[in-house]
Amino acid sequence: MFRRRGFGLRHVIFSVIAFVLVYNIALAFKSEPQAADSADAATVAQMAFMAPQPNVIAPHEEQQPSVEADADDADMPAKTPVAAAEPEKETIGKHISSIQTNIANMLEASNRLLVSKKRVVVGRGDTLMDLLVKRAAVRREDAYQVVQALSKVYNPRDINPGREITVFFHKDPSIADPKFSGIRIEKDIINSVTVNRGEDGGFKVNREEKDVHRVLKGFKGRIDSSLYVDAKAAGVPDSIIFDLIKMYSWNVDFQREIRDGDKFEVMHEEYKTADGRVVPGRGNIVYAKLSLGDTDMPFYRFEDKSGFADYYDDGGRSAKKPLMKTPIDGAHLTSGFGMRKHPVLGYSKMHKGVDFGAPRGTPIYAAGDGVIARMGPFSTYGNYVRIRHRAGLDTAYAHMKGFKAGLHAGSRVKQGEVIGYVGTTGRSTGPHLHYEILVNNEQVNPNAVKMPTGVTLKGKNMIAFKGVVAKTREKFSEISRGSTDIADNRKHKAEKLAKN
Repeated sequence: MFRRRGFGLRHVIFSVIAFVLVYNIALAFKSEPQAADSADAATVAQMAFMAPQPNVIAPHEEQQPSVEADADDADMPAKTPVAAAEPEKETIGKHISSIQTNIANMLEASNRLLVSKKRVVVGRGDTLMDLLVKRAAVRREDAYQVVQALSKVYNPRDINPGREITVFFHKDPSIADPKFSGIRIEKDIINSVTVNRGEDGGFKVNREEKDVHRVLKGFKGRIDSSLYVDAKAAGVPDSIIFDLIKMYSWNVDFQREIRDGDKFEVMHEEYKTADGRVVPGRGNIVYAKLSLGDTDMPFYRFEDKSGFADYYDDGGRSAKKPLMKTPIDGAHLTSGFGMRKHPVLGYSKMHKGVDFGAPRGTPIYAAGDGVIARMGPFSTYGNYVRIRHRAGLDTAYAHMKGFKAGLHAGSRVKQGEVIGYVGTTGRSTGPHLHYEILVNNEQVNPNAVKMPTGVTLKGKNMIAFKGVVAKTREKFSEISRGSTDIADNRKHKAEKLAKN
């Protein structure tokens, strides 16, 4: 037989809503008797429902005083009060909006009363079944159905330690205990998966994607300490600073060519969700400029019709060169190429490379595109990597702490890709990178090697690039106009992107 339900909270809420509607109708009848007298019953009911509440002023509106007839204007018809001149449609529209807002607020409040949620954090070794059954007190049968539904679009084993899962319950006053109604798993800032109980009692899975907006942010400053230190002080995010260093590593020796008083500018993308959360790893630098002494070195991001994106100077020449001058971030030159007194052996010996001092574990990048020719312990070099870039041109990296997982001899690497980490293996007195350039198997001075220019844009690509340069300059000027602190990006409107 059917279970008899008592008078629940939902009945109270619906009764209150009905009371609000009747109350508005009663107020309307009271405030507009003339309209009620002159209209038929249906019209009166409609006007009463939509009549404005007495003594309510819409936000940001001021009440206008009535204009009374002057004694000298006795023969003139009385002037109509300004308030009464408001179009009837506008008044009706405001009242409808007011009622709709009140009902929406009440429904939202009732939803909060009828739904509760519990958040559980994934620990090491936890499974979704364990979390639901043991931590959230969900019936095992329901938990099993949720896992089965979820597995259609998402692998339940992909829940990593530290991730938060929200469990929802429906609170019905006619039932003693809240009823489990579903879960939400946030895969990342943009994407989430929900599993909800349907009217038939089964569970259905849905994917949810948040809208993402793009904002351009600009910074500029003077270099008094180092590019990293001064850019960070100006508010530039670490990830953008590292990308900036990589961009210029093909053209600037950061240990020798940066001087006090040099300047920088950078503009980058930032992607945010509607609730203001920044999406990590989505923003690219769109413009940068280093002013070294009297020399300006601007670069602009340009994507051609094939979808290939890179950075180019004003003349459409690629920022990339065959090899990076500095294949490491934040390091300082400790020893150059040439004769020196060996720090371990104690006598003069030819140093056939350059040394960059850096903390243990600092990432080391491939100086150019190529194939790993050798990887592993090698003589006094300790952990060693040699990359073949083209016929007769190799680079070598020594004294490394270790190598990036997944790489081996024969692996193809891209310029700027991490290949290993700074260490002090082999014949070494401290953590540093020993870096060599080899031409026809002979070590040469990296600073003496002339790097040929990279790709140069031509034809239609060059025409399109010039348009990008003009727009980019305009955007940067717009952001920085009238302010020395252009990290404040209030003047730039966000551009809505397609869901991603």
